[in-house]
Amino acid sequence: MKKNILSIRSPFGPPIELSQFTWEGTGIKNNISIVSGIQGHHINGIYICSRLIRFLNLVESRKELGYYLKGIVKIIPTVNIPAIEEDKSLWSLHDMDMNLAFPGNNQGEVIEQIAAFAYQHTKNSKFGLILQSANIHYDDAPQIFCLKPDGITKDFARSLGPKNAREPTVLSTFGLSLYSQWIDQMMTSAILSAGKPNHLDIALCETLLNGIINCLLWTDVLGNDYKKPIKYHLKFNKPNKEQFITSHAGGFFLPTVKLGTEIKKGEKIGAIVDIHSNSTLETVLADSDGYLATLRNHPIVYQKEILAILLRKSGLSFWPTK
Repeated sequence: MKKNILSIRSPFGPPIELSQFTWEGTGIKNNISIVSGIQGHHINGIYICSRLIRFLNLVESRKELGYYLKGIVKIIPTVNIPAIEEDKSLWSLHDMDMNLAFPGNNQGEVIEQIAAFAYQHTKNSKFGLILQSANIHYDDAPQIFCLKPDGITKDFARSLGPKNAREPTVLSTFGLSLYSQWIDQMMTSAILSAGKPNHLDIALCETLLNGIINCLLWTDVLGNDYKKPIKYHLKFNKPNKEQFITSHAGGFFLPTVKLGTEIKKGEKIGAIVDIHSNSTLETVLADSDGYLATLRNHPIVYQKEILAILLRKSGLSFWPTK
């Protein structure tokens, strides 16, 4: 069922409305909230929510063979409506990062009001999942972020399907985020990041959708008499397992590796070439073995910018490459 949980009048036409979709089963009252679109250019998460809404509507009408609702599922697919309509990360009128606006303010700016209602309508869930993409200019292999996960959080993360989980390296970034507020409420929650901003990867979304459906089975909000939830293999990486590979020249960055693959020490990750002469200024090599979790996808780079993030097989230290 769709319900508008907030409506703000606009001086230019239709109001800004925050919509929540809810399905309620008749069994155990486990519940989960799934949120996407906190940043306006994270398109993959919005699309995944649309597919999940369609799937759950079919489950509710008994048109998905074997599936039935047991608990409560809440989805807020498009949180930062103004930014999404502008196809930007932030809404240009206020230029406020919504991910730094939680728990929000009912009497504040428009972004703060939206944040407040998104938080208030999800904070009492037992489980929470935020869908996002990489930061601007980057591409993320499917990965999960969770802060100091306990046993149940690790099992929750394992049900989602990606190969790697990471702990946030800069805690202040998460201090005013929806995820941080959920943690304060003792919700079992995680962030699922995949793909690049302003881009829709349908094949990737379909893969992630299957993992999220498996997660709904694991949380027991969804049932299927013929299918049990899969416990995927998931590697949990501490911050000291992360190797940031940075540029030492400015120019065009031309990657030669594939995102989401294992990289060997000494393997060429790419090259930086001069914008005018096309001469090679730097050959970028991996300093250790690791999994390529994040890769820069914007070709123009300045000196000392991050080009890639490797998740080391052994965590010894946390330094950028020289």
